[in-house]
Amino acid sequence: MKILTLAVLVSVMFSCAASADDNVAYLADVTSYGDGMGDSAGAAWGGGMARLDSVTDGAFNPIGQQWNFDSVYWSGGQSGVVITLARAALVNRLVLEADNNDDYRIEFLDRDRVWQSLTTVETDRNPPGQNLYGGPLVAPVVARGFRISASGDNHYSIAEFQAMGAWVADDGSGGAGDPPAVPEPASYLMLLAGLATLAFAGRRKFNS
Repeated sequence: MKILTLAVLVSVMFSCAASADDNVAYLADVTSYGDGMGDSAGAAWGGGMARLDSVTDGAFNPIGQQWNFDSVYWSGGQSGVVITLARAALVNRLVLEADNNDDYRIEFLDRDRVWQSLTTVETDRNPPGQNLYGGPLVAPVVARGFRISASGDNHYSIAEFQAMGAWVADDGSGGAGDPPAVPEPASYLMLLAGLATLAFAGRRKFNS
């Protein structure tokens, strides 16, 4: 009976862990727009513009790193980046690593492929340089993509963008199936802990 109870508990724990949000923007396609991308100021005294696809590679830069080192940077309010998801997803939380002292406007592409305003991330935070921002949205949105522009000191950069949520099962796009989700480390830890508990309990019962 105890083994059955443990098995049920492990199943519940793993199902909860597995249902954790995925980063649906992981390895999503990234494009730029506008003439200010890779602006001359950044190129002249920066560390070199990063590849556009580094914005969705799942890796963060060191906190406080100079704004134009290992990041995608631009100038002017008419430039920015577009992140296109593999398919529609229900998104409830955003994470943005960006330069401080700027406001980053984030729009989302809805199911009808119309751009909608989503949120503005205000990066008035020390230390200077690249920092992590974001958090839960006021209300979840179904998005096919995101567009990021900025205003402030005219030198903007982002190093990483993550959109946490779940793929929409049937969005009418005719896709063959969900793209592979990014595994949550917590899911593996919970599963291993549960299996170890089951093994230990089974061994005790066998030895008795």
